[in-house]
Amino acid sequence: MLLAQKSGLAKSLQAATIAATLLVVPVALKAAESKFLPEGSVNAVDLIPPAPTLDSPEFQTQMEIVEWAQQTRTDDDVAFVEQTLNVDRFWPIIGADLFSVDARGLKDVIDQSIDEVRADYDALKSVYDLPRPFQVNEVIDPVGDARPVASYPSGHSIRAIVYARLLSEVFPQHEAELMELAHQVGYGRVMAGVHYPVDVVSGQALGHAYSDAILANSKFHDAVIRISTEQSVSNCCWPSQAEGTGGSDS
Repeated sequence: MLLAQKSGLAKSLQAATIAATLLVVPVALKAAESKFLPEGSVNAVDLIPPAPTLDSPEFQTQMEIVEWAQQTRTDDDVAFVEQTLNVDRFWPIIGADLFSVDARGLKDVIDQSIDEVRADYDALKSVYDLPRPFQVNEVIDPVGDARPVASYPSGHSIRAIVYARLLSEVFPQHEAELMELAHQVGYGRVMAGVHYPVDVVSGQALGHAYSDAILANSKFHDAVIRISTEQSVSNCCWPSQAEGTGGSDS
């Protein structure tokens, strides 16, 4: 999961440059004008099983896994799960390739898609109303984003998959790394003590369902075409390889 030091430094510099660019480049695509997740396209209740009841053997097994994950997590694990989940977290994987498209337009489209997905699954959580591990078991010491809202399914797991799938549509050459990060984000929620494994598995399944619905929508494909034909900045803005941050490192 960890990148080589040189590659990591180069990608961190790239991510910082990208972030600065997104603050100053005019918005080329107003994603809010589009509806990327068609209404009613994902019947989440039919796609995932019911959450385990608190008095069931299955729930006890889930809690034991959370306890084990807490006992074995390292400082690096804690640092990983404490990172905010947004599209910026995936930029270092894409690196210099991000400058081949309209980066600001891409961010707008991805953020709009995520907002639509989140609005859909937020209502689903209240259907199951499974309490978080740290609400049930005082032994659990949560880290990261530990809000006392319904646990099932995992919203982070849903969104991580959607981020990775949509970005992979634009940058297919980075699909493996993007999906690996998405899965690690989901597993990290168990390590953080804020979700059960079943939350993550069901969340990832829903993430794929939401992604399929968005990717099947012609509005999303039209947005990708516009993004792919408009560059937010020139490639000349990257530091040269001679300066020691060569774009060939990936």
